[in-house]
Amino acid sequence: NRCTFCSWPVTLMGKKYRSRSAKNIVDEFEYITKELPDVKEIFIEDDSFTISTKLVRDVCQELIRRKINIVWSCNSRATLDYETLKLMKDAGCRLLIVGYESGSDEILLAIKKGVNKEQMKKFNAAAKKAGLLVHGDFIIGLPGETKETAEKTLQFIKELKPNILQVAVATPLPGTEFYNYVKEN
Repeated sequence: NRCTFCSWPVTLMGKKYRSRSAKNIVDEFEYITKELPDVKEIFIEDDSFTISTKLVRDVCQELIRRKINIVWSCNSRATLDYETLKLMKDAGCRLLIVGYESGSDEILLAIKKGVNKEQMKKFNAAAKKAGLLVHGDFIIGLPGETKETAEKTLQFIKELKPNILQVAVATPLPGTEFYNYVKEN
């Protein structure tokens, strides 16, 4: 993804998409359940995990096939369909951390979010229908933010009703497009 404020591609991952295989991910789940019995939940800390619906579905199907029963959660883009979300729930997923960021389509476009409010609403409803908890992340103070766009974000939060809410102040981290924008403006 190309979000202008995100430091992960700059500091950790690079902008090339790489993923582990479903087998490799599920092997790690299996290792944890056997070798670390006190672990009660796994969190997949990978903001790109749900980019490939095929990978997500393959992981879920393999967890179910191997009868690996452990609760897990992950970061998610607001682009997954109901069938995938339901399969995630069936495979033990409990919670999704979703970067909605703003209630303004103009700001979402400006930050290169790659998803709009309508897609986010559809995703949010599907996630809740599937029985998943949603932790919604929002950011105030991105380029173009006004009192009116901040109010749109507040209204959007009220509309989505995430189970957990996180609102951050936009932070221009060195190396990001947002940092360069702030420095220049």
